[in-house]
Amino acid sequence: MKIRIVNSKEEIAKLDPRERVVHLAFPLPAVVLFELMKRCPRLKAIEVPPSRYAKLSKPTRCLLEVQGVKVFPGRVWGHRTDIDEYYTVDEGAILQRAGELQARGLDSGEIVAKGAEEAGVSTGLVGFILGR
Repeated sequence: MKIRIVNSKEEIAKLDPRERVVHLAFPLPAVVLFELMKRCPRLKAIEVPPSRYAKLSKPTRCLLEVQGVKVFPGRVWGHRTDIDEYYTVDEGAILQRAGELQARGLDSGEIVAKGAEEAGVSTGLVGFILGR
């Protein structure tokens, strides 16, 4: 899975309309989120830094989720957008590991937490990949 890293409001106008998952690394007024949804109608998930997620209003989060867009907190560690504007996550490995953990009898919360820790991504992203 490729996650598009967006560092500024100006980058939204340049996004491919087919983007499905983005990480927003800048302040998030509601207007920016709606501009993003308008630009990328196939958008399924938005990951934002935890400090910015805490500042998102509940009505904004609810409206995005009603539109079918999951919003969750998370970080992209060590990624340099001057080298590549996408961060790649091995979705297949996460799904396979989740199956192994489920076979061991772990509950869904433990599976998500352990999968996130092992993959080095947010629990929100693992939950999105697993459909939870």
